[in-house]
Formats: sequence, structure tokens, C-alpha cells
Amino acid sequence: MNEKEKNGLYKAFGINDPSGFFEDDKDKEQLGQEILERIQATKEIQEQQELSIKLKRRKTMLSMAAAIGFILLSTGLLFYHSLDSNYITISVPKGETKQLVLPDGSTVWLNSASTFKYPKKFGKKRTVYLLDGEGFFDIVHDKKVPFVVEASGIKTNVLGTSFVVKSYQALSTMSVAVLSGKVAVSDDQHQTSVLLKNEQVVYNKDHRKPKVLNVQAMEHKAWNDGNIVLNAAYFEDLVLAVENAYQVKIKYDPEKFRNCQNSIRFNTSQSLTEVLDLIKEIQGITYQINKEKEVLITGSGCN
Repeated sequence: MNEKEKNGLYKAFGINDPSGFFEDDKDKEQLGQEILERIQATKEIQEQQELSIKLKRRKTMLSMAAAIGFILLSTGLLFYHSLDSNYITISVPKGETKQLVLPDGSTVWLNSASTFKYPKKFGKKRTVYLLDGEGFFDIVHDKKVPFVVEASGIKTNVLGTSFVVKSYQALSTMSVAVLSGKVAVSDDQHQTSVLLKNEQVVYNKDHRKPKVLNVQAMEHKAWNDGNIVLNAAYFEDLVLAVENAYQVKIKYDPEKFRNCQNSIRFNTSQSLTEVLDLIKEIQGITYQINKEKEVLITGSGCN
């Protein structure tokens, strides 16, 4: 270490050059070197302490961010921006339903365990995305700007009407049911179904063949009032409805129950046991509820 570096370290730590206190050059050099080594060691300790403080601050900030995220989620609605800052994505946890008002004044009700993406501002298009779950849409009429809901590769085009889109990733089907007005539903194979009030189109996600049915469409939004109404529904649909309403995980043999179809009505104010007893009565299952919100269903199933 040269004299300039030595003097720089002395100055940085507020120490005068000790060379004036010694007559022997060898002693001066030896003691001076020891002092410099101690100063250097002290400097390294300080740098380590500063790094430790920075790491603790970062950990604290991450913990605070996680806590804020948990609070938002526990209150029933979690907002976060996607990579495109022009959009807002919303996730609704199990056991909750949420209402949104879109930029054009249209209203959307999201069912439990749904994820929905929409633009902060509509332009020449009014396109929104149901990434997972179920939504009831009441759309403000705008003849010049059609409204489009994209879900599972299916597009629902409307001018102004009310309808329900059901597109849970866990289900093998997706559907659109019309409560009022008229909608045009199309897929990536250019198959288009025009639906009127109390009509529903159902797509199997494997073969994509649309099937149009006559339904009581109001029943398809009954979940908005805490009522679950399923007509001739496959067992996977029934299981998912119970899981989302009661925040539980249900284990069963999908193959054994694949062909089971049931109609059921219940209200989310009923207990989980009451609903499972109802399923037991109509399907002949047996069930066991474990402590960690897990339900095991067994039975003969359906051929």
C-alpha cells in the first residue's frame, strides 16, 4: 500500500498519520501497517453490516408486500396488473362472488374462483377475457361498438344484452346462456351459434361441437344470490360447485363418476354436511370430511 492510499484511509477514519510519533523507520512502518490492517478490517466489518441491513430491509419489504397481498385476497378481491399496463386482471377466491362496473358502464358479476381481465379504457373494441370461472354480464347497448367476451377459445359477441359465460378450466365443457337480447357465439373453427333468450350453447372442449339447448337462463345466474342450481349436470360440475362454495377439496374417482348426471339445488347458507347428505341421497355416495377441508367421496358411480 503506497503513502497516498495510507493517508486516504487515515483521513476516511479520522486518524492522523502516526509516523510523527516514532523515530525508528522500521517501528513506524510495522506499527503503521498494523494500524492500516485494523482500519481495513473495520471497514470490511462495516460493509458487511451495511449489507446485512440492506438484506433485512429487503426481507421486511417483501414480507410487507406478501402481507398486503394476503389482506387483499382475504377481503375477497385481488387486483394486480398484467404485463400489459392497459389491462386489469381480477381474481375472486373460493367462497366469494364479486360485482364489477366496466369502463362503459356494463356490469359483471364474477362467481367463485374466477379470473377476469378487462381494459382500463375501451376504444374501438370492447373486448374482455374470462380466463377462468363464470361471469354474468349485463352489457350497455352500443350499436357502434360490439362487446366481446373471450373464454376458452370461444367468442361471445353482443351489442347490448345479458348472458352468463361459464368456462372453468377444471371442467370439460364451457357454455353461454342468454337471459335477454341476442348473442352470437363463435369458435376458432368458425362455427357460429346465434342465441336468443333462454337458449344455451354448450361446447365440449375436446371436440368443440356446439350443442344448443332450451333452458331457464335465470337459473344460471342464481349463484349471484347464493343459490346453486344445476340441471342434468355432470358429476365434475357438481363437485366443482361444492368446492368453490365451501372452500374445500373433494377427492373422488373421476372415471367412475364420469357418466353421472344429476339435478340439484342448494343454498350456500346450508352447511357442507347438509349438501353432501343431499348428494348422498340423489347419487348414493358415501363421504368422509377430514380436518383440513378435504372431502373423500366414494361410491359405485355410473356405467
